[in-house]
Amino acid sequence: YLTMRNGFKLTPEIFRDQVLAIGALAPVIYTAIFIIRPLFLIPSIALFIAGGLAFGPVLGPIYASIGGVFGAALGFWIARRMGHDFVMSKLKLGAGIMKETTFSFSVVFLLSLLPIMPVTAINYGAGLSCMKFRSYIIAFFLGITPRAFAYGFFGSALMDVGSPKFRAASLILLLMIFASIYLRMRSKQAEEKSIKYRAQLVTLK
Repeated sequence: YLTMRNGFKLTPEIFRDQVLAIGALAPVIYTAIFIIRPLFLIPSIALFIAGGLAFGPVLGPIYASIGGVFGAALGFWIARRMGHDFVMSKLKLGAGIMKETTFSFSVVFLLSLLPIMPVTAINYGAGLSCMKFRSYIIAFFLGITPRAFAYGFFGSALMDVGSPKFRAASLILLLMIFASIYLRMRSKQAEEKSIKYRAQLVTLK
């Protein structure tokens, strides 16, 4: 918007310098944005990348993971308190996945790990399920942290597009996508086999 309307040139370097110019409040504000993100459906991918660009490949993901976990807790309890109709009226992406998914520890972990999966859909979907909060938040933390570091590394590499570091960061994201999709498919197949097995036991009884 600033670029189009006012001719302001926004480059990765300028963005980083503007954020760091805020000083000690910059990480606090960044983490707070992650916490309130479920209320405004702010894209998590953009925040992950921005954190790596502004704070580096280590501190950025750490701030993102902390804020992401608190934001996940908020999203979970919003869904649990407000109910299905409220969630579906607010959610734009991932509604179909929510309807087709049986949320469990392994499923939340894999979905949180998947770089292209909307985080809000995971928060709301788990909140609408019968999943216990403690199991959910642990699974989410274990899944979201590698994702934060992958995107944070990618964000830090934007300072030198085309460099070996940038290519490595892009490759890591691609590998995470393929690996998490494969694991998700295996998990879904295992769930289907378990359901069929239980159905057979019921029939035999």
